[in-house]
Amino acid sequence: MFGLFKQKPTPQPVTPYGTGPLTDLGGPRRMTLDERKQLRREMVYQSVRDNLLLLEIISGMYKFKAVGLDERQHRFMVVIDVASGFIARRGGKVMRFNEVEKFLSERAFAQYGVRIDSIYWRFHPEVSTFGRGYRASDVAPRPRPAPAPAPTPAPAAPARSAGLRPSSRHEPVSVDEMRAFEQAIARGTKPPPIHLGNLEYQSDLAPLESTPVAGGTQYGAL
Repeated sequence: MFGLFKQKPTPQPVTPYGTGPLTDLGGPRRMTLDERKQLRREMVYQSVRDNLLLLEIISGMYKFKAVGLDERQHRFMVVIDVASGFIARRGGKVMRFNEVEKFLSERAFAQYGVRIDSIYWRFHPEVSTFGRGYRASDVAPRPRPAPAPAPTPAPAAPARSAGLRPSSRHEPVSVDEMRAFEQAIARGTKPPPIHLGNLEYQSDLAPLESTPVAGGTQYGAL
């Protein structure tokens, strides 16, 4: 009898993204917390790869993994395995490992607002090169036929990155959005949202804990 007076829950409307609170169906959908956590991890991977390349280090000279240190995945520890030929250079000058750590940490935050609190190195003097590995989210490139010989082009000025390319699951972010995102971080203000296809990512850059879970590195404090 009393069941007759119970209010029935209002059914959730079905949207193009499944059942859940309605958003503007003509606009982007804000990422869930799990999606934002995964994206921040992808940001760390891309930042480390891109910036080691700036230090003249090719992918076969290292492999690495990133481990989240806080619940919302704003801070990370990075463990880098290096082969015997690993040498970082910037402006023609060989860099020490503590300088590489500082560079990677500063670039990750300046680009994406994620923090690399700790970097640890594992040396493999018996390894000359690492095979290219792929994570589950990566798509291995298909073999391509050898290109026909072509005249050597004149050196070109370095081009700006085409935008955030966190993984094959997301469309790339536009250069203008990434520039605005980086400029807001540099000013110390909340970055504007960035869009990956029909998904919207926005971060307040605020980790859950006020103090790092782990800090420092093998070669210096960050």
